[in-house]
Amino acid sequence: MINEEKLTLLLGVLKTYAEQKHCYDREEDSYEYPQQKWDVFDDGADYGEILFARTLLEQIGEKFEYPCMKEND
Repeated sequence: MINEEKLTLLLGVLKTYAEQKHCYDREEDSYEYPQQKWDVFDDGADYGEILFARTLLEQIGEKFEYPCMKEND
């Protein structure tokens, strides 16, 4: 795999993560803690991965769609 192919693959994966909804995107008014304690960790891990992908794409000026900006979703 050449460097351009690697970059294209990496950008695709980052966009897939960045365009997902995290716990704060799903809850319109506020985040409610799940009943099971371990589900809070899952929400936090998902939030961190999504935020990291968005931050990386923003830093290099790559365009992606925020899920909260999509209509009828």
